[in-house]
Order: sequence, then structure tokens, then C-alpha cells
Amino acid sequence: MKKTVKKRNVLRLRPDETFEIAEEDEPPKPSDDSGNRYFALISLASELGFSISLPIVGGALIGNFLDSRFGTGPRLTLSCLFIGLVIAGTTIYMVMRDNDREK
Repeated sequence: MKKTVKKRNVLRLRPDETFEIAEEDEPPKPSDDSGNRYFALISLASELGFSISLPIVGGALIGNFLDSRFGTGPRLTLSCLFIGLVIAGTTIYMVMRDNDREK
């Protein structure tokens, strides 16, 4: 099976400082089987881990601080925890949507 090579048009500068349109072969695209795929998966996993844990833990800590400051019981802790869950969910959605667009 013969491999077809795609051509592309490029502008080249001649020695007399004029331009010409030349046709050349497109450079080959890198394969997806490289070791970079492994690091991309590790990066995605760590990004998702931080996207889940930081807003939830941050919401709980901020809510606990506000509850102790104003004496409101667990109301602000639960409210801030819920806000952290919503932020984590929307962040996961955006990360996965951007990851799907890159493919």
C-alpha cells in the first residue's frame, strides 16, 4: 500500500527579495503512541483530583471558620460545602469538555 504525501503551498523569499509560491510536502504528524500520552493522563488525573478536593475542603474550612466567628452552628459550613461541591462539579465538567475538544 503506497503512502500518500500531502502537499501544501508556501511562500518563499527569492534572493532578489521577491516572493514565489512553492509546493512542498507537509511534515509528518507525530503519532499518538508516544510516551507523552502517559504524561497527559497523569496530568489529567492530578488536575481532576485538585479540582475535586480543593473547592470542597476550602468550602468546609471557610464555612467552619464563619460558623465559629458568628456562632451560627453548622449552617454556614454546610452552605459553603455545598458551594464547594457545585464549583467542583462545574470545574470537572469544563476540564472534561476541554479534554474532549483536544482529541
